[in-house]
Amino acid sequence: MRRCAIALLVAAPLALEAQVDSLLRALDDQPLDTTRLPTLTAIIRSMVFTAPDSALRHVDEYRALAADGTILQKAKGENLAGMCYSVKGEHAVALPHYMAALDGFEQAGDTWYTAMLHNNIGSVHKEEGRLDLAEREISVALRGFTAEGDTIWMANTLNNLANIRRSRNELDSALVYYERAVVLLQRINAPEHAASIRYNQAIIHADRGDHASALPMYRSALELLGGANEDQLRAMVLTEVGLTLLQLDSAGQSSGPLHEALAVSIAGGFKKQRSSAHRALTEYFERTHRPDSALFHHKAFAQWNDSVFSEEKSAQIDELQENYDSGKKDALISRNKAQLEQRSLTIKAVATGALLLLVAALFAFRAYRVKRKGEAALAKKNAVIEAQLKEKELLLREIHHRVKNNLQTVSSLLSIQGRGITDAKAKEAVNDSRLRVKSMALIHQDLYREGDITGVRMKEYVEKLVASLITSYAMSDRVRLLVEVEDIALDVDTAVPIGLVLNELVTNAMKYAWPGERAGRLTVKLAHRIGVLALVVADDGIGTAPAPNGDEASGFGLNMVRTFATKLKAEWTIRNENGTVVDLTIRNFKLAR
Repeated sequence: MRRCAIALLVAAPLALEAQVDSLLRALDDQPLDTTRLPTLTAIIRSMVFTAPDSALRHVDEYRALAADGTILQKAKGENLAGMCYSVKGEHAVALPHYMAALDGFEQAGDTWYTAMLHNNIGSVHKEEGRLDLAEREISVALRGFTAEGDTIWMANTLNNLANIRRSRNELDSALVYYERAVVLLQRINAPEHAASIRYNQAIIHADRGDHASALPMYRSALELLGGANEDQLRAMVLTEVGLTLLQLDSAGQSSGPLHEALAVSIAGGFKKQRSSAHRALTEYFERTHRPDSALFHHKAFAQWNDSVFSEEKSAQIDELQENYDSGKKDALISRNKAQLEQRSLTIKAVATGALLLLVAALFAFRAYRVKRKGEAALAKKNAVIEAQLKEKELLLREIHHRVKNNLQTVSSLLSIQGRGITDAKAKEAVNDSRLRVKSMALIHQDLYREGDITGVRMKEYVEKLVASLITSYAMSDRVRLLVEVEDIALDVDTAVPIGLVLNELVTNAMKYAWPGERAGRLTVKLAHRIGVLALVVADDGIGTAPAPNGDEASGFGLNMVRTFATKLKAEWTIRNENGTVVDLTIRNFKLAR
């Protein structure tokens, strides 16, 4: 289940539609001068998060009126424009507006707005991946709000700094910033905002596998929410409480929170949260050996997950249509402009009465028309190519989504079937097959969710795969994991066999390296060197017994490793060195474009 940090947004409350209509009617009665600016500001802030394109039209009017106003009014207009473009996700367009606004507020001596603009600029840098610049700007904002005594914005900037540290995987530092923000919010009695930060803290503990520390954080978030109208966040927290109780082997206690999360999601119409609740209930009923209920919720999860994905796809298609319509209007404008220029040239030629000038003008105009036609044809071809590429990307993402769903269904069916098998070896074989299917599903899951649909980010994939295998064998408390994987992206045809090889080697370690209740350490490394990939899986367990008569080790799992090693043109060795160490040098691989 994918989880993300919740940003603490306090920039502007959303107005009801009736309030917006009231403001628009009030605007009609006001003169066309700077007295309209306060009403325009209220309209823009009410619309920016729900209809940023519509808000931008009012921003244009605001900036036109503010051109004859004060420096402070001009700066506010630039800030409002930056907010609209930020909400639209056009951060590169938003940044110049924010910089112009910052310059204006500094000239006007408005320290509160100066701090606000440093925060907004830092948010743009964070979205663009410039984390050092983002941290610098938001730290300046924190000092400004502290000097102003604005507690709510001090908490907001602390939350933003925590999210930056979390993006760098500096989790201890992120927890400290989150805690400081919670303390400030509780001091001014803002429990809803404090609840979202408690949720962020809990996720960090859960991602580390420390579910015992995550559970009280989730419950603290629920207590802070109380009776507040924050049902979407409440559904998210309840789902995580149920899943955490499952991780802590308290399945009996997890039923209540999970069913409540589903009820809240249905009542609020929150499709993503409903999908997550169905998926969590699937895991709950699998754990409690009720396959019919597990299959029911798994089908519901697939249905609602497809619904959410279809809505996202429809929004992308609408955007393509809007761009296409805009291109048609631009072409019409260009044609009209060319016709006007032609008439202008004709009139000048007739007025001068000079045949030579007329001929020269006609040649010049013809050359211009040829050039314009060439440019228009090229632009049209480029637009068609871009639309086709986006359509193919949508289709490819849909394919990965469907493949992931099918593989998850196979995994669930294998899990359900395995519970009815009494023969230990058969049951183990079914479970091994389920884990292999799950390792492939994980690849397709990341491909349709991330921006890059052609390559697999190996660092994130290996971390999730190995952590999932350790959890599946209930060895999270006994095995300490060390993952050292370079941040590289591999083609799907390379990532799948590597994932299956890694699945077999880690599974083998889980089964045999630490018999009884022994604890140990598992190390997984993947490095890209010149012309090769180096994969190492090492444990500090009891080691591998040599095969009789010097033969190679046998078994389905190792035969699978041997098969995929041949496909990858990999040289591999197994040796005892304070445990078992498997080295693979892979020569047949392809980096993602």
